[in-house]
Amino acid sequence: MQRWLDGCERLLTLVAALATFAMMLLTTADAAGRYLLNRPILAAYELTTNYLMVAVVFLAMPYAYRQGANIRVTFLVDRLGRRARLAVDHVVQIISIVYCAALVFATGQQARHVLGTQTTFATLDLPLWPAHVVVCIGLFFTSLMLLIDLGQVRRGRSSLFTAE
Repeated sequence: MQRWLDGCERLLTLVAALATFAMMLLTTADAAGRYLLNRPILAAYELTTNYLMVAVVFLAMPYAYRQGANIRVTFLVDRLGRRARLAVDHVVQIISIVYCAALVFATGQQARHVLGTQTTFATLDLPLWPAHVVVCIGLFFTSLMLLIDLGQVRRGRSSLFTAE
């Protein structure tokens, strides 16, 4: 299971990096077309904000989690003893799993709604539902990683609590 999840993480990270590169190219081409040729790219802003930026942020979430790039306020927990800190770490990990799973459910419902209403861009007839599915996929894999890491909390190896 861990090898499969690692492979999925690598694929999602690669897609996020490609989306970043595409966003750079599209933004540069749009700026060049706008200022040099007085012809901007139609829907460049919508493509960037609704597809590419969403892919960059949410598909990179599993990688960011694995690297320990989480916001933590540890000045209270650092003063606790080993047992109390372990209990707090377990509670935080479980709350994170539940919260992320709730977000997966909510974004899945939103994707289903957007697909059902056939919502499209304002300037082009492109559907918006793929962006919502991308959010759901990124959150799903992050939830899965959080769940698998629950067993690592006792050993202090959970990515949620790794020191930078």
